[in-house]
Amino acid sequence: MPVFVANGDSDPMILPHYSYLLAGLIPQARVKIYPDSAHGFLFQNHAEFAADIEAFLSDPRDPGHRSVTD
Repeated sequence: MPVFVANGDSDPMILPHYSYLLAGLIPQARVKIYPDSAHGFLFQNHAEFAADIEAFLSDPRDPGHRSVTD
């Protein structure tokens, strides 16, 4: 199952290293680290994060993918 792992590069609660570690343990996982962002990267980069999620969900390379409109 494809998984999107996201984090901020300055997150003091969940260090980016652990995001890479988690993604490495999950087949087909993708990692996106948002620069100049902390634990609230979702709010700091909301437009970019939403676009990244839409692209991830719409990617036809993933088996069993579902587009945002499905």
